[in-house]
Amino acid sequence: MKKSYIKKSYIHYKIQKRRIKLDKVEATAWLGTSMLFFGPYLLQYQIGFILNACGIMLLTPQVIRAKQWNLVLLNIVSSTGYWLQIFNII
Repeated sequence: MKKSYIKKSYIHYKIQKRRIKLDKVEATAWLGTSMLFFGPYLLQYQIGFILNACGIMLLTPQVIRAKQWNLVLLNIVSSTGYWLQIFNII
């Protein structure tokens, strides 16, 4: 009886640990999405480029977890372009 209790609590611990990881990734994804929501309307100012670059970078961990490598590459290229625009290189 004690072994089954220990096994159940270990499984419960693992599930809780996994949920915390998912919550962190989801929280950064929500923050990134909110930045991308406001960023395009502010592209005439420099803060728009900063919001878009940070928003894309915050969405990247969720895309990496989903193993969507084409979107990872797209996020890297897009954020690089925004950062170059922020520092007036392009």
